[in-house]
Amino acid sequence: MEKEWERFKSIKDSLLIGIYAKQLSIHQYENKQILISDEPVLEIRNSKTNEIKYWKLDWLETMEGDDLLIVKEQETPEPLAYESIDAPYQKHIISGSSYFPQKQEIKHVSGYGFTNGDSQYLTSIILQLEASFIHIHTGPVIETKITSIKPDVFEDIIFTTTS
Repeated sequence: MEKEWERFKSIKDSLLIGIYAKQLSIHQYENKQILISDEPVLEIRNSKTNEIKYWKLDWLETMEGDDLLIVKEQETPEPLAYESIDAPYQKHIISGSSYFPQKQEIKHVSGYGFTNGDSQYLTSIILQLEASFIHIHTGPVIETKITSIKPDVFEDIIFTTTS
């Protein structure tokens, strides 16, 4: 799993362009926004090469009842409807609900979860942006909390980038 964690950490200093889903339910609670969706897709652009990749988020329940966060890196925003275009900073026009952070640079990436024997399992990710934190947590629906302060996480840290 170590190589997979390195892949996640590689988005540090990239830009989080948007979070998309077929349907996003967005709630404001105190000082945080909560996005609830099934299979959200994150659009991430490398700030040096302008290469765009997508993270499709999903979940899996183990036999023991634990929820695991599944992150699939892909070149298109599937399963969402989209059209391919040829533009310098955009590869696709995506249909569906969307959320766009104001300040997009990913300053820090951390993954949380648990260890069972020799294996580590991911349950949530925190992306620290310039002016906010994005906490993605797994379950039958994926919950994404956007806050101005670092969220408390009560799981083990699985991987992290240096600040």
